[in-house]
Amino acid sequence: MYKIIPKNSEKMINTNASASAFGWEFQTNAAILLALRHIKKLIEIKVEGKIEDIEIYLEENKSIYIQAKSQVQPTLEKNNIKKLKEAMKTLVNATNKIKYNELIYISNLANPLKSKTPDYYWHSKDHIMYKFNDLSQEDKNSITDCLNSLEDMDISNFDLNKLTISTFPFVGEDKRTRYRVILSEIQNFLSKVDLQESLAHEFMDYLQITFFQNASMSIKMSKKEIIWPLVVIKSNAKDDNSFFEDYDDEEIEEIKRKFRVFINKQSEKFEFSTKVIQDYIDFKNNKASSKRGKISTKEFINECWTNYDLIISNDFVEAEINEAVIKLIMNQIITNRNAIDKVKEAAEIK
Repeated sequence: MYKIIPKNSEKMINTNASASAFGWEFQTNAAILLALRHIKKLIEIKVEGKIEDIEIYLEENKSIYIQAKSQVQPTLEKNNIKKLKEAMKTLVNATNKIKYNELIYISNLANPLKSKTPDYYWHSKDHIMYKFNDLSQEDKNSITDCLNSLEDMDISNFDLNKLTISTFPFVGEDKRTRYRVILSEIQNFLSKVDLQESLAHEFMDYLQITFFQNASMSIKMSKKEIIWPLVVIKSNAKDDNSFFEDYDDEEIEEIKRKFRVFINKQSEKFEFSTKVIQDYIDFKNNKASSKRGKISTKEFINECWTNYDLIISNDFVEAEINEAVIKLIMNQIITNRNAIDKVKEAAEIK
């Protein structure tokens, strides 16, 4: 039984300091990895939140607070215990501010607790997560020693049974090497939604750019905002689309560019796509009831595209191109509605 010695003082600290470029990159990739690990129950993830480096909010009012530490040369062990102590300090700070269900210290360090015999626990090529009780006695002692060394902090709210130590390889200038664990997690998710692994790189690029573009600023994303671009990526405009027949090359490029602008927006895309699909179903049911026979997608688009004009019109100026873009978006959404259903099912999006 491991016992933490509580201190009397409740000293609070500020954890929102700016990170180095490498540290921020590791932190954002750790956020992507953990978001995908918890995607089914995920409500929202924050990076550089008010409480911790990474904050994960799940269904049933559950929350996870994560402290991320990294270094460019992860095999060097000089600062490992120092980083562990810093991580424990901020996690203790979190426990004194808010209720929690799990605390995670995540790192790219090859031997994060500076074990004397680390091979069995820590030298892995994959993402590993150990609960406190999974660790060796030596590693447990390293953690409790760090906690007990924190001066002027109240550690009575820190529950070791809710602590997880996590690492994954994140090293090297070669992107295939540095991002291999993230890419593998994405490929694993794509396999569940019957999407090609070839989309994994594009999806990873989207997530990394989205998280990384506001370095050192607070970022938050919902489950829909994280997952929905998979449908967008799969639904990119193609040159042979029938809607391009009446446009010259210059207009086609403009349509494709503005199509991209719309589908990459972080607002409206999920709700908009859901609305189009439901409208399409209602249209087919109403037409079928009048015994007009099989209803084509093009018939729905041609009759109903103006219903969405006001929703999209702020993004486009030229009336002719605006019409084509709206029709193209509607067509892509309807064509890929099976993919939409699979993505929603895999991520349990309601």
